[in-house]
Amino acid sequence: MTDNHKNNPLAPVTAAVSKIASSNVVQGTRNLLFHHVHNTKESKEVFADYVAIIRTKPFSKLSKSEKEIYRKKLEDTCKNLLARLHRVGLKYEVRRGAEDLIFVFILCPLDRLKQEFERSRIHDWLVGVRVRDLDEDKDMSLTDSERLRLVHEIITNPLIEGGAGINPGLKEFELVEDFLPLHDKSYNEAWIKTWSTKWMIDKEDLLRLRNHFGEKIAYYFAFLQFYFVWLAIPSIAGLITYMSGATYSIPFSIFMILWSITFVEFWRRKEHELAVWWGVRHFSRVERRRPEFIAEKFIKNPITGEVIPYFSPWRRWLRRTIAAPVIIIFSLALSLSLLFYIMIEVIMTEYYSGPLRDELIFLPTIVYCLLIPTLNSAYIKIAKRLNDYENYDTESRYEFNLTQKIFVANFLISYTSILFIGWVYIPFNKEISSFFQEFFNFLGFSFTVKSVGPERLVTELKYFILTAQVVNLFLELILPYLLRFGSFSMKKIKNGVTKDGGRNEDESAFLKRVRKEVKLPVYEIYTDYAEMITQYGYVSLFSSIWPLSPLFAFINNWIELRSDAIKLCEHTRRPIPKRADSIGPWLENLAILTWFSSITNPSLIYLYHPHTNAFTSPLSVVVVIALIWFTEHIFNIVHYLIKQMLAAIPSVAHDLIRKEEYELKKRLLEKAGISSDTSNHGYEDDESIKKREDSEWFWHSDHVASIEEALREVMQDKTE
Repeated sequence: MTDNHKNNPLAPVTAAVSKIASSNVVQGTRNLLFHHVHNTKESKEVFADYVAIIRTKPFSKLSKSEKEIYRKKLEDTCKNLLARLHRVGLKYEVRRGAEDLIFVFILCPLDRLKQEFERSRIHDWLVGVRVRDLDEDKDMSLTDSERLRLVHEIITNPLIEGGAGINPGLKEFELVEDFLPLHDKSYNEAWIKTWSTKWMIDKEDLLRLRNHFGEKIAYYFAFLQFYFVWLAIPSIAGLITYMSGATYSIPFSIFMILWSITFVEFWRRKEHELAVWWGVRHFSRVERRRPEFIAEKFIKNPITGEVIPYFSPWRRWLRRTIAAPVIIIFSLALSLSLLFYIMIEVIMTEYYSGPLRDELIFLPTIVYCLLIPTLNSAYIKIAKRLNDYENYDTESRYEFNLTQKIFVANFLISYTSILFIGWVYIPFNKEISSFFQEFFNFLGFSFTVKSVGPERLVTELKYFILTAQVVNLFLELILPYLLRFGSFSMKKIKNGVTKDGGRNEDESAFLKRVRKEVKLPVYEIYTDYAEMITQYGYVSLFSSIWPLSPLFAFINNWIELRSDAIKLCEHTRRPIPKRADSIGPWLENLAILTWFSSITNPSLIYLYHPHTNAFTSPLSVVVVIALIWFTEHIFNIVHYLIKQMLAAIPSVAHDLIRKEEYELKKRLLEKAGISSDTSNHGYEDDESIKKREDSEWFWHSDHVASIEEALREVMQDKTE
């Protein structure tokens, strides 16, 4: 055994894989040497569409027999992977990335990409995603995001649909970790520079973003930009309210509820317009099945006659019924844990004055850091397993149900403390103080009774609006730089001429870049959406407590637009482009929070407005319940009226759809030899009218027995 084999247990595997790649079983790759797509006088960039990442176990921890079994499994995985890629017409080259990594660089030839592009456009046109004529649509340029999406579909689509059927982590491809599209450094630098020097992100910026990262990413930034602009109005209103000295202002509270309703409905309209402009309207009609979907049986589609996988909706609902108690139990556990943390915080900051107070005051923070994140992480894992158990067939349905499950945890963690302090702790402060006084006297500790007012509620909200957002910015933007700086040195691997496995300087630089990007975490758009939806909840639910909440959210979101762009370009892997026609389940979460604002704002106004006697009236609880019932019904009425008013306003998207549909029908009629031009009928002369009347004799019942027979005659003439 050579020294190289002794130092690297994967060397035999790499040699075997190289032998497989150069054999007649699959396509030879010795002359591929990566791919140069920017082959101009100015630039010659080494390139690949995707990098398949195969991660191995540490061989040092395996026994001799386990090593041989694992090597065989690894060789079979690589051989199967390359054979599948060859089967669908993709080119590839295999390289060892590190001691525990194997890279398979994948490139889709132009002819194969063109074939998939035409198939995709025809399919979109048939199901109504696109309404432009096919001949016109084929002339459109292929965007970077669409190219990557199509190649990814070739790789992952089932074999029966003409794809390679390679899905990371599933079945025979368990060792395949992921498919990685590489970052475009020139685009990233230009994007960050453009966004950092502009106050507003315009429509063309979003279009370029969509063309590069896909609609799903573009929708997030479009929503963030839209939300940022809309925050300007409540920011001004809140600043005026704050400077006027008004506390728990009724007009400002009513304004925030109306603003929330209008914002959500205008965004609903905006995302539909974006779907039309970006050509993804009705995208859900062509969404493919999840590879993880397990069919109960196969049935014949009564309309198309094709055999499709089937899973009974009743069985799924049964599984959801089984999952519901688990979600409820963990939600209650999380709620009780949060209440436990809040009570400890209240005791240590407001009441306790005994020994070791200066040290014990940090106890709530320690409890929160240890208990809440652990419970939340466990809850999310269980929610994902339950969602997998429910066996959803499409990605959108899976994502919707998972998001709604996790939204429960986000809601509890974000808003429980404010709701508890506002609805329980302050209103029942005397009763709570008496309880703790007796408790501490029994234990022999000193106890200080303090009266707590609305300022405690303001302090709590300020923490979430200011401190939490600063912490999030640090975790997203600054911490990744510090972590990468700490692990800057990269281990060099000897392979071939250069130390890092490259055959020349271009390849060495390329391999170094790939290894760097593989080390980055996967981009999770969920966390960004969750952050923004949670912030929207603070603004819509609790701005009556602190009118400056919209202003600080406005400032934060201007920074967030830029910091998220930097995070996407520098701190995470490039996401695989995905299509979307909305922000998905997050729109429903916005609607839920908007509805809940009709409960929180009126109740808090009644409890803490200077001119109410809520804390002295014996009927306060009854009044609050009646007020919530009344305002919630008023909310539904106002919501309905605003939706109807917006529906009556002409939409640019609707006009565009009607125009494209009209032009398409016109072209189809012209191809069939039938004129659709009726614009001159009002100006016909006598001779034209006579000719038209002579031609209309065909449709009279005296000449033809039925219209159906006439149509058959016309169609026969056309086909002949």
